[in-house]
Amino acid sequence: METQYKLFFGGAFGFDHRDEDYEIAAAEDYRAQILGSVQALLKPKDMSGVSINDNVYYIGPFYFEAESLKAEDIIMCEKQMIEQCSDAVFVLDDAACPGTIAEIMYANSLQKTLHLFYVRHNDDEETESTLHTPCWYPLIFCKQTNKSAILYECESIQDAARKVIDLITFHYNQE
Repeated sequence: METQYKLFFGGAFGFDHRDEDYEIAAAEDYRAQILGSVQALLKPKDMSGVSINDNVYYIGPFYFEAESLKAEDIIMCEKQMIEQCSDAVFVLDDAACPGTIAEIMYANSLQKTLHLFYVRHNDDEETESTLHTPCWYPLIFCKQTNKSAILYECESIQDAARKVIDLITFHYNQE
């Protein structure tokens, strides 16, 4: 069977290559878990992507900071990945993720299928929206402008990672 889906998995990386033992933290990243190897995320053999299963191909992003790429090169590379993807998956917690928000908006402008996993904060936070997340504006904007945007409420970043893994395991394996 030929690969049907090329997925882009956005969201902030919760580790930094300058930290001692950063590979341990990188192994906790939902992308490393989906790829089955932290090395596939940090030092992929093929920068064009990694096969997850017969139906799904991970096209990025990879962790570029360790490669010493310049900001312009990272943006160009990830922009091309978004253009090539069939579907984009994003995990959001805090609003302090301008790169991720820019990627979401670009993927939305291309009308990609968007799976937007967000952490819902308590009811006293971000009261402008019933989503109760700092990222409510781009999420609602995508929902209003892209019929293929799907929102997933999550209790924590770990819950979001589990839900993304379930999406790949159950949704994309069965099609």
